[in-house]
Amino acid sequence: MLRVATLASIAALARSFAVPPMRTPSARAAVKPTVTNAAPLVLPTVPELALAAGVPTALGLWRTGFAVSYGYGGAIAASAYLYLQKTSGVAKLHATALAFYGVRLCAYLLLRGATTEMRPIKAKSASVTDRLKRLPLLAGCAALYAFLAAPLRVTAAGQATDAVKLLVKASFASFGVVAVADAWKYVAKQVKGKDHLVTGGPFFFFRHPNYTFEVLGWLLSFAAAISAAAPVSKHVPALACSALGAFGIFGVLAGEAAAGLEKKQLEKYGDSPEYQKWVARTWAGPMMGAPKVMPPRRVTDTFERVAWSGSAFPKK
Repeated sequence: MLRVATLASIAALARSFAVPPMRTPSARAAVKPTVTNAAPLVLPTVPELALAAGVPTALGLWRTGFAVSYGYGGAIAASAYLYLQKTSGVAKLHATALAFYGVRLCAYLLLRGATTEMRPIKAKSASVTDRLKRLPLLAGCAALYAFLAAPLRVTAAGQATDAVKLLVKASFASFGVVAVADAWKYVAKQVKGKDHLVTGGPFFFFRHPNYTFEVLGWLLSFAAAISAAAPVSKHVPALACSALGAFGIFGVLAGEAAAGLEKKQLEKYGDSPEYQKWVARTWAGPMMGAPKVMPPRRVTDTFERVAWSGSAFPKK
């Protein structure tokens, strides 16, 4: 009995001091990485993102309109650049889409301002006090731009599913349509004059394709973030910011930009048969509170024409 106990003790000690077998390179490669040995994901910090959105928007201190034009494009491009340096795969594609949108917008604004008479942003003399009064507006704009870039944080840290990839590509394509629409309208106005009603290309089916697809691009970017968020509880702050950005830009574009352009076109071309046919076959896109402006009345009867133009009711 003592011999058996002694042999068992020797065997246990031998196993405890035994050298483990060496793994071949192929065996080591077969070991799947786990969360503990994976490299930590380093994303842009909140101060970095605040600077990326705030510095371009600060151009509004020089001219107010720059905050919603060059500041808009510059803030989106700068925010996307921060993620381009630290992401890969679908997250990098997502950041590339936003960088493309921001750089393209600034380039288009520069081209249009240098080669056309369309210069809505005029320099105005203002004191330092007057310029500082713009800070609340500029802070709101910068926050909106930062929120528009918030989906990048979710796609960078979330799941790269097929649905996420499809939504990111669709968002990129929508921003591409915006670029085509702006280019088409620019060339048409250059060739046929600034008062020409553009009804070809992307404008054949959409009255405001640049605004329509810009809204679509941002909503798809937000949808990609929702799809990538798993578990949702881990991404609540970024998703909340993304929602504010998506619905905020929807209100700006659908409630102000598209509706305002619809009003101007109706006032300028409302009595034109070409415009009426164009409106009948096209979609204005998402709009909120579009003003109903009646086109000038078309007078066809001779008596009615005299009655409307004369100083007193004429006799038959």
